[in-house]
Amino acid sequence: MRIQGYGSGFAGDQPSDRRQRSSAQAFRQGRRIGQIVRGRLVAPAENGLVWVSVSGHTLLAQLDHPPTGAELLFRIVALAPEVILQDITPPPGEAADPVRLLAALTEARSRLEGLLGGLPRPPAPPPLDLTAARRCFLDALAAHPDARTLWERTRELTRFLSALLPPGEGRLHYAPWVFPGLGQSELLAERHPAGQGGPAYTLRLFGQLPSLGRLVIQAAWNPGQVRYRLLLERPDAAEAVVTLLSRVRFGQTELAPRCQAAGPLPDRLAGGFLSPLLAGQERPFTGLRLQV
Repeated sequence: MRIQGYGSGFAGDQPSDRRQRSSAQAFRQGRRIGQIVRGRLVAPAENGLVWVSVSGHTLLAQLDHPPTGAELLFRIVALAPEVILQDITPPPGEAADPVRLLAALTEARSRLEGLLGGLPRPPAPPPLDLTAARRCFLDALAAHPDARTLWERTRELTRFLSALLPPGEGRLHYAPWVFPGLGQSELLAERHPAGQGGPAYTLRLFGQLPSLGRLVIQAAWNPGQVRYRLLLERPDAAEAVVTLLSRVRFGQTELAPRCQAAGPLPDRLAGGFLSPLLAGQERPFTGLRLQV
């Protein structure tokens, strides 16, 4: 979607150049390339244009294709010299069906991880340096257009599915850099109110490691300490995973997570967190529940 003008009226209104420039500056304020913004279709305008409201700004826009509904989701592609938004609203059939969204995410992750096998990786731990691993991953994507496209697809689908999760389950992330070779990862993160020393987090990670099988890590991260429980497809791999997690670094901060218990992976989590969480979710997805 290419923004043609700005204003507060509808078809027939002709905002001045000064108003257009002022509104453009207001929309750009605090925005960044790649950010996701929500909007809605307001009314048709002249010459095939439409009025859309995006984050409280009423914009006169030219859509690349007919809108599929009143509720829209966009990614900011450019802010200068003109504002360009890419319509990433999920198709009506896909958006209303969590099973189809999950299947699409599984396919996108599989294709991306197939390409990742040839991308460079940071040195093996210890320590498990998550900051360096993420930086290495993103640098590798920048040099591989196909992998970068699949990465953006997984991020979009992850956002859509995160909006469908029941309240209190946390926010969904896809973080393939957490362990070398981690496949089909699902990370649910929930932030808790700040206490003494700062905020706390509950983290739940599902994924599959090439030689250690599927695993779930349920972690409580309080300021200065991390405690976790392990659920493993191969309980005999517990020692190897505990060793892998013995030292974890985030930038300049290094932690020594403590394993409180280890046990077998239950059947209900053998496919990850999303399948059981979405099983009873029948409400359609509108895009407006996304947090951006």
